Amino acid sequence: MVHRGRPCKQFGFLMGLLVFQTSLATSCERAWVCLDYLLQMQDKTVKVVPQADESRCLCEELINSDTKAPVETSSKIAKAVCKCIPPAQATDFLTAVLDSLLHVTPRRARAVWKWVFVFLVECRKEILQEVPKILNTLCTYMQQSTHRPFLLRAVFLLARFHRKPVISSLLQKGLPMDSDTVELWRSLGRSILGIQVLRCLVEKLNRAGSNCLGTDSSTCEQHNHQTALETLTITHAISEVVLSLRSTEELRQLLPHLLPSLLRWASEMLGEERLLSPMSSWRQLFLEGQVLEEKPCRIFLSAIELVLGKCVAQKWMQLLMNRAVWARLENPLAHPEGVCLLSGVLLHAGLVSPCLVKNLLPWLDSCSVKLRVTAAAFFAELEGAECELKAVKEMAAEVNSWRRNMRRRS
Repeated sequence: MVHRGRPCKQFGFLMGLLVFQTSLATSCERAWVCLDYLLQMQDKTVKVVPQADESRCLCEELINSDTKAPVETSSKIAKAVCKCIPPAQATDFLTAVLDSLLHVTPRRARAVWKWVFVFLVECRKEILQEVPKILNTLCTYMQQSTHRPFLLRAVFLLARFHRKPVISSLLQKGLPMDSDTVELWRSLGRSILGIQVLRCLVEKLNRAGSNCLGTDSSTCEQHNHQTALETLTITHAISEVVLSLRSTEELRQLLPHLLPSLLRWASEMLGEERLLSPMSSWRQLFLEGQVLEEKPCRIFLSAIELVLGKCVAQKWMQLLMNRAVWARLENPLAHPEGVCLLSGVLLHAGLVSPCLVKNLLPWLDSCSVKLRVTAAAFFAELEGAECELKAVKEMAAEVNSWRRNMRRRS
């Protein structure tokens, strides 16, 4: 018996089960009738699904996949019905739908997934608070290889409308990154959201470690531990996104912000593996995260190498390799020389922009000695190059003047 006006506490879960039933020819008609009853229990004033006597006609169209009418009819019904799912029951709905996919044929799976896609698009505003739970629900089903393309599409749609919550939730997984998390980052990097996701990661890396509160030593130690974990996780995510990014030009435009962020932490972590005690936050972090790198700065330098590999010609990358720039940068004694060589290559490759200079200038007055050394080396190379360029221009002017005089004499 149906009681109008009495909401169903398991409405989302039951709706997910019925979505699966609508893809089956044997129970399609009964599924539409149950949907109608459920909506009456939610006390909807406007009927969003047809009456029971119309369900037979709709089911016949939906079973016949050779025409466009069933697809359009199914989409209209899905949009109307999904709007009736309470946001708090969104996870229940998705769980029921994803569980049902274990028992559906690949041909029927596409129809079931379409309900998920419609739900994520039509209810994007209502499910804002539920984004972390929804993302975790989708990630738990990543092991089902036959449905991985659909899951990646669902995560893309979720990130399209809720980019920051999705990125924050993925970063909460920490290190080491499992293969599913890596695939999610790369999938976002390949998508049209790639550069937007990368920009958001850069902003997070810039803010990392900037909200330290209190002066207690234990509090500072815990803060350093959290900062170390945060910067490592963000940098790994940046590397995966850059690796899959399609637009090189957009990456070049973001470089003045991305390069200082990575170079900052590469400089700050320089020599930490030698100075910190065995129970330090970094060493403890590596043990917990199973990170095999002995030098923390190497992780950030590898990200810089990956980014530059996408932005400059191969000859410049080969020059950096031939001059052992990466080895110098991770060596505390040779670090300034490595920075000079790096800035020289960036200058000749046309990547030293006013924006990059503006972002590095504050380092000259930083409270961090390491950042001051890095900035001094960087700008010393630029000043030397400027003087050299000025001398070349003066020499060229003298040569031109000599040629003019020779022509007059002849």
